[in-house]
Amino acid sequence: MRVLCVLFASLFFLHDACFCQQSSAKKASVECKRELKELCKKAFELEQKILKEEEVLDCINQEERTSAPVVKNKYEILARCLTLLCDIQRSSKILTINPDEKINDFVRCSIVIKNFASYFKSIGGQLGKAGSEVVALKREKNIKKKRLQELIDEYEKLVKKIDEKAAEIAKSRPENVIQSDVVYHIASKSESIEELDAELEAENAIGVLKNTRISTELSLDYPVCGKIVTEFGDKNPDGEMICYISFETRPGAIVRSPAKGCVVFAGKFLGYGNMVIISNGDYRVFVYGMDTIATSIGEFLEIGDYIGKMNASPLSNPVLKMELKKTGESLDPRHWMLQTIEKGKK
Repeated sequence: MRVLCVLFASLFFLHDACFCQQSSAKKASVECKRELKELCKKAFELEQKILKEEEVLDCINQEERTSAPVVKNKYEILARCLTLLCDIQRSSKILTINPDEKINDFVRCSIVIKNFASYFKSIGGQLGKAGSEVVALKREKNIKKKRLQELIDEYEKLVKKIDEKAAEIAKSRPENVIQSDVVYHIASKSESIEELDAELEAENAIGVLKNTRISTELSLDYPVCGKIVTEFGDKNPDGEMICYISFETRPGAIVRSPAKGCVVFAGKFLGYGNMVIISNGDYRVFVYGMDTIATSIGEFLEIGDYIGKMNASPLSNPVLKMELKKTGESLDPRHWMLQTIEKGKK
């Protein structure tokens, strides 16, 4: 009897220890995700500062290109005109002068040159002023470039921390192969984003993943820091209506979850590239065009959670697209956005 008691006590102790260990691991994972979200928030704020500094630099470069050269060109034209007038004046000395003329060609040229020289002097003053402005612009540009580089360096360090933290979370994330296989099978049967959406709804992807139906009010935030370049309702080159919003952002920009919900798909899909689909039970948010994905099927996301990264190639600014659907119908994401921004504005 005593042996059985000891055995039961040992089993209870082991169960309790395992439970504590699992609880501790879960808390560590939650804390890790919270830290990652904070890092993403800081990175997003830094991206906004970088974009503003780049915008200011563009304005300075434009002003530098258009201010001094215009005055300089005018000055050079006037200099050539003045030289030509002086040549005419010298030539007029050897011209035959009509005795009946009260004012000869030489005097006429002298008067013109005198008036012209006054105007030429004022243009020279403008050129000097423009030159001073260019010097000031160059000084300001150097200061802005230095500040921009500091922000970029700070951002790159932050992105490294984000990558490290994301890798740490990925290692501890439990992978349910059965769930993933079910969803990827659904995706493999689909030949368009509309079919994929219909299949996910028909198979009740949320139920497959969580054995329960998630229901939460939908709110949308911007998945990347940048400007909207395509609106829902715009026309494509073929004249068809566009059913998404596209954001132009910086190379290597981080992508955050624009909605709260469960990831029902994460991977490559047809010609859309890397795609993440987030469902809140009623609505599905499609985010695609990113270079890498940092989330997995079955993961529950909050707004602002890290889900991926854009292409880091500096050759062109990458574009991310976001689409919203409910029971197969495409909806304008603008109506659920937490903030508003004009098209083409950062």
